[in-house]
Amino acid sequence: MERPNILFIVADDLNSWIAPLGRHPDVKTPAIDRLASRGTTFLRAYCTAPYCNASRMSVFTGCLPTTTGVYQNEPFWEAPLRRVTLLERLREAGYFCMGAGKVFHGSFDYADAGRNRTPSARWSDIENRPALWDEFHTTAAEPMPLHRPLNRMFDFDDFPNVASMNHHFDWGAIESAREPEMPDFKTADAVCAFLQKPHEQPFFCATGFYKPHLPWYVPQRFLDLYPLDKVSLPFVKNDDLDDVPAIAKAWALSPPDHETVLKHGQWRNAVQGYLGAISYCDSQIGRVLDALDASPAADNTIVVLWGDNGFHLGEKLHWRKFVLWEEATRVPFILVPPRGMATSARVDQPISLVDLFPTLLDLCGFEPPADIDGRSLMPLARGGKMEDHCAIMTWLRGNHSVRSSRWRYTRYSDLSEELYDLSADPYEWNNLAGDARFEQMRMDLGARLPPDRLD
Repeated sequence: MERPNILFIVADDLNSWIAPLGRHPDVKTPAIDRLASRGTTFLRAYCTAPYCNASRMSVFTGCLPTTTGVYQNEPFWEAPLRRVTLLERLREAGYFCMGAGKVFHGSFDYADAGRNRTPSARWSDIENRPALWDEFHTTAAEPMPLHRPLNRMFDFDDFPNVASMNHHFDWGAIESAREPEMPDFKTADAVCAFLQKPHEQPFFCATGFYKPHLPWYVPQRFLDLYPLDKVSLPFVKNDDLDDVPAIAKAWALSPPDHETVLKHGQWRNAVQGYLGAISYCDSQIGRVLDALDASPAADNTIVVLWGDNGFHLGEKLHWRKFVLWEEATRVPFILVPPRGMATSARVDQPISLVDLFPTLLDLCGFEPPADIDGRSLMPLARGGKMEDHCAIMTWLRGNHSVRSSRWRYTRYSDLSEELYDLSADPYEWNNLAGDARFEQMRMDLGARLPPDRLD
C-alpha cells in the first residue's frame, strides 16, 4: 500500500469566521471555500485550550492539557515520560517531515520592535525542536509599518507605560512593497517549493501561518475587501457579564480591551483588520493549494486545515482568547482525503482538535496509540455516528468546559459554573447554571470534565 502524504496547514488565531462556517456574514475566504468543497468540514470543532502552545501540544500528542500537563507554557520536551508526538510517529514509519512557519509555539519580539521603532520584529522559535524535522524553514521577521501604533490607541513615545499585551494590539495597512517580506508569504514560498519536487518517501508537510494573529498588518487590498461603512460588528449584549462567575468576568475584562476600543472609536476598524488578516491568510493558503494541485503528489495527499484557537472581537465584552466561551474555542477544521475517497461534506457533531492525531494516523493506515485522549474522526467523515463524543476545553489548571451538540457547561477552579443552551442561545447570553430545570443536564455534563493532573 502506498502511504498518503499529509499537507498540514495551521492558521494562528483563526476563529470560526470563515465562509464555510457562516459565523460572520462579510468574510471572504475563496481558497478555504475551495478546500471545503473537496472534503469534510467539521462545523463544530473546538481547540483543547484557548492558547497557542497548549492547543498545539494537544494536537501533536492527541492528549488533553490534563494529560500532557501543558495548560499554558509548562515544559513539555524535557518532561519525564513525555508523550510521543505525531511527527515522531510518522518519521518512525518512514515519512519525510518538512515544516515551515509557526508550527509549534513561538513569538515575535514586539517589545523590542516598539521600544526601538525597528522596521521588523524578530521571531523566536520557543517550542520547535530542529531534531523533529528532516527539513524546516523557520519564521521570518515580521515587517512593521512606520508610525506605530496605527490605531493610535497607545502612545509608543511613552513605551515603558504601554502594557505588554498592547505592544501588538494594532491594525492597519503594511506597505504593499513589503509584502514579500511577510512571514506567511515566505512560509508559502518554502512550502510551494517543497511541493513542486518529486518525493521518494511519503511526506508530512506542516505549514504554519501566523495571520490572523495580531497585529493585523496586511496589504491595503485585503482591507479594501471590507469597506468600513459595510463591516458587520459582532452581536454584543452590554450586560452580558452580569450572570457569569467572577473568574470569567475577570478574564473577560483584563485587559479592558473593549472599553479601550470603544473609547477610541476603533471597533469597526479592528473588525476590518481581522477580516483583512483572514483574507490575507486565505490568499497564502490558496498559493499552497495551487502548488499542491500542480504537483506530482496532488492525487495522494491528505490536506487538513485547522486553527489553533478562536478569538473574540467584542463578544461578551471581551477581546482576544483566554476564556472558555464559544468564540475563543471554536475553530475551523477541514479534512480532505486523497482523491477518490468519498467523505461527507459536513459534520455537525462537536469534535476536538485532540482528535486530529488519531484521525491522520487512521487515514495513513496506522493504529492510533491506545493511551491518547483523541479518537479517529473517520467514522464521522464517512457519514456515520460516534456516540458519547463531546469536546473538552481547558484554560489554566482547574477550569474546564464541555461542548455537546446543544449545550456548553463550564466549571471553574472555585467550582462556579456556566451552562448555556446553544441551540436557543448561540451567543451564550443566558447562564442557566442556577436554573433547577436544567440540574440533570448540568450534572451529566459535569461528569464528563477531566480531572487535573496532580503533579
